[in-house]
Amino acid sequence: MKELIMKKKCIHCNHPNKEGWFYCKKCGKKASESIFTTNMYMMSAMGKRTDVEMSVQSMDQNTKEMRQRLYGNI
Repeated sequence: MKELIMKKKCIHCNHPNKEGWFYCKKCGKKASESIFTTNMYMMSAMGKRTDVEMSVQSMDQNTKEMRQRLYGNI
């Protein structure tokens, strides 16, 4: 867990960052390395979901299907 704790100095200029600012107050660059990455998200439970379906559909077709699901065939 110690790796996840923000470093107290900027990774670029070693300026002290006691308050834990995201950007260094001296050089303006990111003060520390990113803790979470896209790869970490993909390894999480949300990243492993297989029940999500993607498709392209016109607005008219989508509206028609939603009405059918809500109200049945009218």
